[in-house]
Amino acid sequence: MTTTHAHSAHTKQSMTYITDTSRSLRMLNIVSIVLCVLTFGLIVWGGHVNTTRSGMAFPDWPTSNLSSMVTYQPSEWLWAKDRFWEHGHRLFASVVGVVTTVLLLVAVRATPPSRRPHRALGVVIGVVLATIITAVAGINLMPPGFMETFMIGLGALLVGFLFKSAKAPSESRLVWLAMSAFVGVCLQGTFGGYTVRNNLPDWTSTTHGVLAEIFFMIVIGIALLTSRSWNAKRSQPSVKRSTMTFVAVTWGLTFLQFILGALTRHTDSWGVSLNFPMWSDVGFFPTSDQWQYSQVAIHFVHRTMAYLVAVMVVAQYFIVRKDGAPRDVRRSALVAVLLVLVQILLGAMILWTFRGELVTTLHVMTGMSLLILNTITMFSTFRRPLSQVSSETVQGVVAEQGGH
Repeated sequence: MTTTHAHSAHTKQSMTYITDTSRSLRMLNIVSIVLCVLTFGLIVWGGHVNTTRSGMAFPDWPTSNLSSMVTYQPSEWLWAKDRFWEHGHRLFASVVGVVTTVLLLVAVRATPPSRRPHRALGVVIGVVLATIITAVAGINLMPPGFMETFMIGLGALLVGFLFKSAKAPSESRLVWLAMSAFVGVCLQGTFGGYTVRNNLPDWTSTTHGVLAEIFFMIVIGIALLTSRSWNAKRSQPSVKRSTMTFVAVTWGLTFLQFILGALTRHTDSWGVSLNFPMWSDVGFFPTSDQWQYSQVAIHFVHRTMAYLVAVMVVAQYFIVRKDGAPRDVRRSALVAVLLVLVQILLGAMILWTFRGELVTTLHVMTGMSLLILNTITMFSTFRRPLSQVSSETVQGVVAEQGGH
């Protein structure tokens, strides 16, 4: 009788653990989706900050006109265009940082205690403290080179966590991704402040935009991995390796094009040619004397890459369709075809309207949407669903909690 009761208690505790884990995964999915929406809005807002030339509305950081970012009087920034966009961007970024912290906490809760990387979590806590000390104590008090060293350290930590998440088993993959997202948002915020304090150098401004996309792709990965419908498609037939390779190359070129687009915006290279599709009245290529200017090369490569990406995106749809890819892969590939055509038209309209604010921001938003779709297509093509909670894992957790 005692053995029967012990077995019953063990089974009940195991079922409770499975239920709690499922709830945590559902909550993690909800938080990640909310964070995706917020990040999309933040990147669009940040793009509009660049479009309106509002990046230097405040020369200081993390303060705004020497006032605390949170307590800065609304009357000082709500009605001034440049301050509204820049200060609103800072507040929006703070909200994204808070939600990312919640994401990490929920991811830790959804991970079995035996699978939690306790040492790495300790490092993350150290990053939090270092980031707060850096911002609150004042960058001016820091020794020369401190910020650069700090950002390099965050970058190395981000790469290391992403590498671990790719190799980690299902039970701990999410927490590694969540830690990557958290370190990424810390790096992104620090880079934003560093950019302002150094008067918007081209390379830091461009890197700031690229880091935002990397962070976004990490959160998309978490949202997909915690989606029941996405994980349920594990039984569908996989595509050929050649198709997977083509999808990966298409994603890579789209990401490279996003980097080139950010570089074109921040170096003001868009204005070296206002003709489309011709480069000038002379022809499709810059004249020999124009190639000495870096802005000409940046603009021309960005424009040429746009045609290549368009061809790859269209070809990608027909390849995944012919290969019998799952419906979600075909759907995201099809929408990408429509967006890439809109994106080229918006790029031309930037030249025709001499960088009109609305058109320029829509160009950023559409380019980001295209990258997101190709990211989803790639993740879904290389689908690595989360495994169901195994009985061994449950038994191990119950044993840790004294269930035996």
